Amino acid sequence: MLKKIKIGRVASAFAVAAFVLSLGITTAPEAEAVDFKGKRIRVIIPFNEGGGTDSLARFMQPFLEKHLPGKPKLLIVNKPGAGGIVGGNYFQQRSKKDGTWVMAVSISTVMNYVLGDPRVKFDILKWEPIALLPRSAVIYARKELGFKGLSPKEQLAKMKGMPKSALVMGGKTPTSTDINYRAAFSLLGIELKDVWGMKGNGPMALAFERGEFTLMYDNSLSYLNNRKHFRDSGIAHEMFTWGAPAADGSWKDSKGNWRRDPTWPKLPTFFEYYEQATGKKFEGPAAGATLKLTKIGVGANKAYLLQTGTPKNIVKAWRDATANAMKDPTFLKKKDRIIGAYPVTVGAAAGTAMREIFALNKAEKAYIKKYLKKRYDLDLNI
Repeated sequence: MLKKIKIGRVASAFAVAAFVLSLGITTAPEAEAVDFKGKRIRVIIPFNEGGGTDSLARFMQPFLEKHLPGKPKLLIVNKPGAGGIVGGNYFQQRSKKDGTWVMAVSISTVMNYVLGDPRVKFDILKWEPIALLPRSAVIYARKELGFKGLSPKEQLAKMKGMPKSALVMGGKTPTSTDINYRAAFSLLGIELKDVWGMKGNGPMALAFERGEFTLMYDNSLSYLNNRKHFRDSGIAHEMFTWGAPAADGSWKDSKGNWRRDPTWPKLPTFFEYYEQATGKKFEGPAAGATLKLTKIGVGANKAYLLQTGTPKNIVKAWRDATANAMKDPTFLKKKDRIIGAYPVTVGAAAGTAMREIFALNKAEKAYIKKYLKKRYDLDLNI
């Protein structure tokens, strides 16, 4: 749950779980000078409608319109393609530095950037951060796979007995967030049949519903809200989540247990699933690199940013408006549906957290480069 609002430096990537009111959200002279009255603000969503990034933006829209100076109108602009790269490049090339353009990145955009996809023409870490919103993900399977009622060990044995063509998952690009899921299944000894080129989780979910994909993923809140009909109709069976760290960044509790996703506390984390399915400890170079990909996927799942060089008073106005929106009584009544119990960071601290989350050590880089070269013949520039 969001507890307080803190804007400042973080001690770790997830140390800022809330915003500190004691530091104050002031209306300094430079912030008061910002006025968006009569203006239209574009919020660039690098995916189709119906996914988690789009849903978050549409949820935040009325609260930001209310709290931004001058109460401007926000226009949601969907620019899908290449796992968020098309939208990211569009924002980099077209956006203005006057606060009337905002980029809403998702983990696929982030992962393509972190893993050095050559089509990426933007630098997320040079954009001006407004807010960072972590969240976990749910991995689920079509009922035809027959996983319901089976233990992780029994599910794994069943998957190993299936032809590759039976385990189909859509994806955006191999360097988007989809690498997380492929690496996880590979760690289990399972290679999936991939269908690349999807423009977001909305189209992927429709393909899953039609039976074209037998495995699917969504961020936890999107699965909760946008895929309820999957659960009601019984076509989906949840397998595991990525779990989620505490506010201090720890992925295990004091007893050494993996921390579960607060949105889906009854589902095992992938790390628990792996240990139960294989009988092995989740450890070693491959496990470490997979965990790092998970940390990036959870910690930098959603973020709002302004163009590089946006004046400080405009950046501050956006940060103040975002912080105030998240204190709005109406927002607080509804936030669990879209924001959930995950820690949110607003302000410069979001940039600090992103730099820490994105950092890959030598061993992690080596494993990820080898993995993508072997499976997808990709040479990463990381």
